[in-house]
Amino acid sequence: MTPWTGDAAPLAQAIADYIDGDRSQSWEALALAVHRYQVARDPVLAALVERPVHDWTDIPAVPVGVFKTLPVGTISPDAPSIAFRTSGTTGGGRGVHRLHSTALYDRGAIQAACRALGPRCDAVVALLEDPAHAPDASLSHMVALFGPVGWWVRSGQLDVDGANQALADARGEVLLTTTAFAAAEWLMRGAVRAPPGARAMVTGGFKGRIHSLSEPELVDALRALGFDVVLEYGMTELSSQLWARPGAPYEPPPWLRVRAVDPVHGGLLPPGALGQLRFWDLANLDGTLAIETMDQGEVDEAGRVRLHGRLAGSPPRGCSLTVEEAWARRG
Repeated sequence: MTPWTGDAAPLAQAIADYIDGDRSQSWEALALAVHRYQVARDPVLAALVERPVHDWTDIPAVPVGVFKTLPVGTISPDAPSIAFRTSGTTGGGRGVHRLHSTALYDRGAIQAACRALGPRCDAVVALLEDPAHAPDASLSHMVALFGPVGWWVRSGQLDVDGANQALADARGEVLLTTTAFAAAEWLMRGAVRAPPGARAMVTGGFKGRIHSLSEPELVDALRALGFDVVLEYGMTELSSQLWARPGAPYEPPPWLRVRAVDPVHGGLLPPGALGQLRFWDLANLDGTLAIETMDQGEVDEAGRVRLHGRLAGSPPRGCSLTVEEAWARRG
């Protein structure tokens, strides 16, 4: 199934089997195996490991900001790879997530999306850049998996008339995919009613960068047009996504775990406590298993997540030692 070779091949297959529902290997055992594989091949991660790890909660998490400054992952920057890049809107350059293959990414994305959205669609109207013009955009790559897609953002400009015509012409199971920013612009510039039974996938946060619409207002506006709305949460540095119905917590797929941690000391917090979000993603075989975000939220006993926006102030350390310091000490 998987195009990986050498030591990575059986590990990639075990992860693929786990995504497909085979639990002959536990999540914890797979996480430790992925960590050992990565620490032997990723100098950035190796710089964080001060002692052997025997429990998955002790696997060090790499802060997302480090992807902008250091070559995180098991693939050398000068080796052939598929590269997903962050938008760079938060400053400091663009973070890079390199993959040998998107096989695990695709497998997990399709399964998680089917649980949240239903079967593959007959028509996808995407208020997103065409991956032919933005090949390093992981969101566009994911949406291209959902069915035949029409792309209605070009060079950052939303084609409202084209998107509206595509919705009017669409037949069968129709899905509108959009960032919150694009959806807000579309609504302000003349959105049309949804075809019967159409769904809308909204992602990207509700920070009001373009229009001052709150999440409930945006959801209500799309529902008023006849869309069944589903929310998605993901990031370039991860290979898996979380999905939610409006007002409900985000649910991670079985191969992804999320915990809230103390933003100062990095320790795990009890269920329901507000903290900095940390992710352990088995599908991140080529990158790094554990990611620490700049988002804050609550994680309940079932692992479901309620988001509470971005952390205020400067980036927290999270670990006992920043990645940059560890990298410098390593020489």
